Amino acid sequence: MNETTTLHIPIDRTIREQLDAKAKRLGFDSAQAYIRVWAKAEAEGRTLSFGDEWGEPTPAAAARLHRFAIESLAQNAAGELPAYETADDFLTDLRNAEGD
Repeated sequence: MNETTTLHIPIDRTIREQLDAKAKRLGFDSAQAYIRVWAKAEAEGRTLSFGDEWGEPTPAAAARLHRFAIESLAQNAAGELPAYETADDFLTDLRNAEGD
C-alpha cells in the first residue's frame, strides 16, 4: 500500500489563484493534482510538456493578433493580398520581398 505524506507550502494568495486557474486550463481538477504530477515527474528526472512553451498572450497581445487577423481577412477578401499556387511561389516571393 502506498504511504502518503503532506507537504505544506506557504504561498502568496495571488500566485495560488493563478496556479489554480492554470491547473484548470490544463485539465487538472486542482492545483494539488497539478503539483502532484509535476513533483512525480521531477522526482523521476522527467520533464513535462503541456504543449505551450510560450505561455498565454497578454490581453493586449491577444487583441493585437485578433485585429491583424480581421485586417488580413478583409485584405484577402478585397484581393489585396497575393495568392500562391505552390510553396515554391511563396518562398520566391518571400526571398524577393523588401525589408519593412
